[in-house]
Amino acid sequence: MDKEKALSQLKKYRLPILIVVILAFMLTPFNRQAPAVMGPELIKDLGLNAVDFGLMGLSFMWAYALMNAPLGNLLDQFGVRRGLSVLLIMIGLGSFIFCAAQTFLVAVIGRIIVAIAVAGCFIAGVKVISNWYSAKEFPSIYGLYLGLAMLGGVGATGPLQFMMTNYGWRYSFAVIGVISIILAVIAYFVVKDRPADVALPSPDEITGEAVPVKNKEEAKASGWEVFKEVCRMPKLWLANFFILGVNSSGQAIVALWGGVFLANVYGFSKPVVAEILMVSATGLIIGSFAAGWLVKKLGSVNVMLSGTVLFLIGWLYMTLNIRTLSTMELKILFAAFGFLQQYSVVGYFSLMRELVQPSQMGTATGLNNGFVWVVGAGAFQQIWGLVINHISKGVTPYPVEAFEAALWLQVFVVAISICCGLYLVKMMRKPTQVISANR
Repeated sequence: MDKEKALSQLKKYRLPILIVVILAFMLTPFNRQAPAVMGPELIKDLGLNAVDFGLMGLSFMWAYALMNAPLGNLLDQFGVRRGLSVLLIMIGLGSFIFCAAQTFLVAVIGRIIVAIAVAGCFIAGVKVISNWYSAKEFPSIYGLYLGLAMLGGVGATGPLQFMMTNYGWRYSFAVIGVISIILAVIAYFVVKDRPADVALPSPDEITGEAVPVKNKEEAKASGWEVFKEVCRMPKLWLANFFILGVNSSGQAIVALWGGVFLANVYGFSKPVVAEILMVSATGLIIGSFAAGWLVKKLGSVNVMLSGTVLFLIGWLYMTLNIRTLSTMELKILFAAFGFLQQYSVVGYFSLMRELVQPSQMGTATGLNNGFVWVVGAGAFQQIWGLVINHISKGVTPYPVEAFEAALWLQVFVVAISICCGLYLVKMMRKPTQVISANR
């Protein structure tokens, strides 16, 4: 088959597959960010305090993070088609348990099941893009993948608030459960793991960027060796600590504490809180698209560095002026945090794609993304709860001093991450280490 015909056939198959994994991944930001809008209702309905609410966020983020590595490896071994279908069914099951919960424990169990499943949905999408798009196409397609999927985060703001106001938070999550089951059926019939499954060469082979892998068994033979080699890659570990500052800060305030922060410190009503959080979710989308284009111009590491520095500047401004910020200033800041967080994340995964082969992208994504979420988002959401509860003595509404202390903590974390980024820039001048799928 000539290259033009092969590329035409490739495009025919990969577009519907991309659409399915985007729809599946939309459930991830929705479920991550929903507590920020539901926070006041959950605290009231289930009788939670700050530590309980933080623990609910912690259980979700840790389950999400800890399952990244094993799920990534399983998706490498068993394929996206079967794996994604099972994961979507799990999201449906977890959503039904969560919406029926009458106690804190049952609610946490439901959230943990959802967290495990949405972690795999993200990795499945990254693996599909790695298999069906070339290394040169990866940044822009990955940015598109993240940007469109972040519409799920937008759904967790104003639209979710509308459903909660009219039908309650329990009914809202029952709807998510039904949607997940329907998507599972679609994924099983539409998704193909790799071009070889339909007798096509890989996109890198078509563009001349890779040596063809002789057979499927050979590609899988070195799985354990690749896992160990990924663990020994200093550039990836530096990138992990680099992205930690932006990711932990953004997830702490946008995905969990944002609604409580805005309601307690500024006394905003639910619609105003949802509006500000929706602006942030919109920033996530725009940041994904912008980074997908700019990675080609600036390079993955430079995108990460510029995004993190600008994030720190905005975070410092909010921290120093926390008592006097206007509604418009908060909208601008939250939009910037969403934009810069996702802008930096696209650079992070584009760097990962440069350092590992597509056949190992599931394992690499799971391992490194898991680390970032365990140490970053999962831990710091609970740390915020401990700090806020300690300073407030458990009295609500939580005082501005409690949130001010949490914000200063993140200033320190982001500053350290920038130091890691500067060292990574120096290391990237050395020859790039690439994992061979055939060694």
